[in-house]
Amino acid sequence: MICQQIEFFNVDELRPVEGFPGLRLYRYPKALAESLGEPWQHNARFRAQRVHGCELRFVTPARCFDLALTAYEQAIDVQIFRGDRLLRKDTLPAGQTTVLHIDVPAMEEQVNPAVLTGNRFPSHVWRVLCGMNGYLHFNGLDTYGWACRPPAPEEEPSVRWLAYGSSITCGSVTTVYSNAYINQAARRLGWDVLNKGLSGSCFWEEKIADYLAEQQVDYMTLEAGVNMAPSFDCAEYARRVQHLLETVKRNQSVRRFFVIDSFPCYGLFHKDRELPAARHYEPFKQVTRRLTQEAARTDDRFVSLHGESILRDTDGLSCDLLHPSDEGHILMGQALAEEIQKYL
Repeated sequence: MICQQIEFFNVDELRPVEGFPGLRLYRYPKALAESLGEPWQHNARFRAQRVHGCELRFVTPARCFDLALTAYEQAIDVQIFRGDRLLRKDTLPAGQTTVLHIDVPAMEEQVNPAVLTGNRFPSHVWRVLCGMNGYLHFNGLDTYGWACRPPAPEEEPSVRWLAYGSSITCGSVTTVYSNAYINQAARRLGWDVLNKGLSGSCFWEEKIADYLAEQQVDYMTLEAGVNMAPSFDCAEYARRVQHLLETVKRNQSVRRFFVIDSFPCYGLFHKDRELPAARHYEPFKQVTRRLTQEAARTDDRFVSLHGESILRDTDGLSCDLLHPSDEGHILMGQALAEEIQKYL
């Protein structure tokens, strides 16, 4: 969406919140976000408002500018890119407004401009990428009198991919957010990626299915993570997966739906095989594959991807044996790009 001549990418709404300065970035529509969850768990209501993967994008001839942002709930890391190249990373402390003073890197004027051309964005496009967790409010951009505009269509990737899934799709537990596996895959594919992950609350709900069916994107990945394992049996899990797959079929803009079953995690090798994550690990994967294959019989846009073909080495997990490390995310991004390219 466009506001004040800035593109707010991966942001569905900008709204004032009473008692807080600026405009809050909503990664999902506010009304949808506040209707999500189950009777025993409503985490999706605030996690849908967290800004991981949201970006501010703009073009200005200003040599320097000030950008004012306010983080709430938790501190938020932001990475500032000049096109595809990282300029710097800043941490916005929770509960206070931070003014970032940003200068055009001096080296730009000392090299051949052709060297600066990225595979997705030209070097004159400013991108401010938000990291994991926290709410973010936009307070203003001061270019000191210079013009500002959102990027033109030809200054952004022509292909848009929407990624729905669990905390792994959200980017947990990366220390540098651009390392998240969907960002790494998007970079290799030359695509833009909209992060619609819901950490700890990816329940494949009917309202989410309806939302996904309306999104104008070229590709979708639907990650069936472990979030449903503690609370649902196989029958309810199958009902939710089948309903979502049947619902997103309505979306005629999508060229391929890549359905990813669970990535290898502690559920695969936990000693207590009665632990829900262990007991449901393989049955849930089998249900996901079977229902995706059934959907593909009537709609060849559906592709089943196996979690172990993306996370190929469990050394890529962090010590919680659930979330990939930075290295694991990077390797997963490479592997996912390779899997997707087979179907392009």
